[in-house]
Amino acid sequence: MILLAKRATSSNLSKYGSIAGAPAGAPTSAGAGYKFWSDIAHYHVDGETEIGLCTVFERPGAAIDSMERHLRTPEILVPIDAPFAVPVMTDGGAAAPEAFLVNPGEAIVINRGIWHGACIPVRKHQSSYFVIFRRGTPGEDVEKQNVAPFNVVTD
Repeated sequence: MILLAKRATSSNLSKYGSIAGAPAGAPTSAGAGYKFWSDIAHYHVDGETEIGLCTVFERPGAAIDSMERHLRTPEILVPIDAPFAVPVMTDGGAAAPEAFLVNPGEAIVINRGIWHGACIPVRKHQSSYFVIFRRGTPGEDVEKQNVAPFNVVTD
């Protein structure tokens, strides 16, 4: 199966999580050297959080054949140096997967319990991004499963 990644918006991403991007409207606070917008995205985590760094590499033709989820935390992904596409799905594969494009200057919040794959670099050979979730998640809260293989295209 070939899956076309689509631009992430609040409406098309809502069953998986949310997108934080450039805010609309007046800033919450502003001064001579700054503008600040609050509450552009929110999530709930029980406990301390951690920030990790992931670098993914272009793998032409490589199919996605497994995904993971976290039952105790959402996962926030923040692109650093290039856009990426992130595959997601609900219901352990009973629903068709989708893929969303996320650009630097945005962040995606994947709700707890949502299956997701590693991000795929877009228009670059590699992409790095911050991963934010409940502290200890990599060792304590990762459920993996194989899925029917699919490829994500971005253009």
